[in-house]
Amino acid sequence: MKAATAVIKRERAAEATAVVLSLAYTWGYLQGWVPWCFIPAAIGAAILMVLCWRKAILAESALQGFYIGMALYGAWASSSPQDWTPATWPTTTHLWAIAIASLMTAGVAFGLQRKTKSALPWLDAFTTVFSLLATWLMVHNHHANWAYWIAIDAVAIYLYAKRGLPMGAALYAIYLVMAIMGWFGL
Repeated sequence: MKAATAVIKRERAAEATAVVLSLAYTWGYLQGWVPWCFIPAAIGAAILMVLCWRKAILAESALQGFYIGMALYGAWASSSPQDWTPATWPTTTHLWAIAIASLMTAGVAFGLQRKTKSALPWLDAFTTVFSLLATWLMVHNHHANWAYWIAIDAVAIYLYAKRGLPMGAALYAIYLVMAIMGWFGL
């Protein structure tokens, strides 16, 4: 009994650390503190990757690995002068991106259902696939990334809460607020 309690306490401490580091990254990004904001991004993602794996949120665990890579790329890309003029896509491009990401979500979810013991494979697949798209938009300074994050974060709140990661759910609730702020330029 004591051993199980100790494991839960360690998981909660790791989850809290990942949440603080992830928030530090997002706040730093919103403030323009690049490339330094990518350090807590990579560390927080590494911790969440392990926690998601342990909670059988397998695609989300892989997504956190992708975030580690994107943090390294973001630090490298932002360490030299850049033109941060917001980019845009026409509505038809977004519709195509959403359609393709939806098909990919179905494929990933089907694979998770058939080949793994992933918990909540459809939600896991949705947050993972659409996060890849939103991250790409964010790295390339597309303002629309915030609209994607609003939808992703809303689903991620439920996913993390359902899998017993309450601080992760709270993180995504804060991300949701930040995404709304980003969308409206607050």
